[in-house]
Amino acid sequence: MRAWLEIDLEAIRHNYGVVRQKIGSQVGLIAVVKADAYGHGIETISRLLSECGVDMFAVISLEEALKVKANSRKPVLILNYLDNRELTEAIEHGFILTLYDRELIPLIQRLAERVGKRAKVHVKVETGLNRLGMSPEETIDFLISQRHFPNIQVEAVFSHLTSANDYSSNLEQLRKIQDLILQTQDRIDVLPFHLASSYALANFQEGYLDAVRVGLAFYGTDEVLPDLRPCLAFKSVVAQVKSIGAGEGVNYDHIWRAERDADIAIISAGYAEGFTMALTGHAEALINGYRVPIVGKIAMNLCAADVTRLPIKRGDEVVLIGSQKTPAGHIETIRVADLAKDANLRHHEIVTRLGSAAPRIYIGE
Repeated sequence: MRAWLEIDLEAIRHNYGVVRQKIGSQVGLIAVVKADAYGHGIETISRLLSECGVDMFAVISLEEALKVKANSRKPVLILNYLDNRELTEAIEHGFILTLYDRELIPLIQRLAERVGKRAKVHVKVETGLNRLGMSPEETIDFLISQRHFPNIQVEAVFSHLTSANDYSSNLEQLRKIQDLILQTQDRIDVLPFHLASSYALANFQEGYLDAVRVGLAFYGTDEVLPDLRPCLAFKSVVAQVKSIGAGEGVNYDHIWRAERDADIAIISAGYAEGFTMALTGHAEALINGYRVPIVGKIAMNLCAADVTRLPIKRGDEVVLIGSQKTPAGHIETIRVADLAKDANLRHHEIVTRLGSAAPRIYIGE
């Protein structure tokens, strides 16, 4: 293979244990496996996390929900827009819908009645992010009047934090949920609420409520909790090593030129394999334990590294994310977090780009 991902399933099992220990046994755990499990592979990851003991899955589409259902018996919450055909099919399969717009209420009622089912929903209330969600007032009105919609079964209410690291903002959003609970507590049956996500696990225990939604923490791409382990490595190979003279450039437009005679390793991975061009001028690689700079523009299927005077040859393994042992026996590591910072991208963008482009090898199945 020219470029591939290695996914360490034992690391995900470990990270599940870290998260479960942090939240305790009384808080529900919703595993977010949207975007093909953040590029890690939704079928394998949902099967693994189901075995670990998560309580529910959250996905972004009907297609993803069906993939989870094929690998787990746990409930599945669909977080995003569905057209009428997809809504009908989701109701028939028993998936949980996100009710985020008052206009959806009569539509879901009608579609569920047509197929002779009760549609399960989690009501998404807007508390500050200003994306999908009904206002607190709309949510209260619906919850109080839901008896008029007998084919809609409300199973929970949830919201989404605007910035999990902003404690005062988190508290303000939590206050809105608490106000909603106070205004409905004597008028409806008690409902579970969920708010917190991976980044809120460490410093916003007040937001755990009845369940937390966790994606990033399972994959260990950022240290949102101590002792999380990264599970993803991105690797390639050296396709050629060539020598160039001082002043010669490498790759398109020659934005980098050698300051002295240099040896260049051509690596068989580029932005088509998910190694984004945004890393041009920033990325590094590990080859035979040596940390070397990626030089010149990252191209569609190739990039280049300066390996001057290093014992590197065609066919050597290249680590673009992950770890290698140095000749001295130390461990060198390139983290997703490092690439995200250098490229001014979120961790999610790095791993989903890789996961959609490169084949995956699972270790520890």
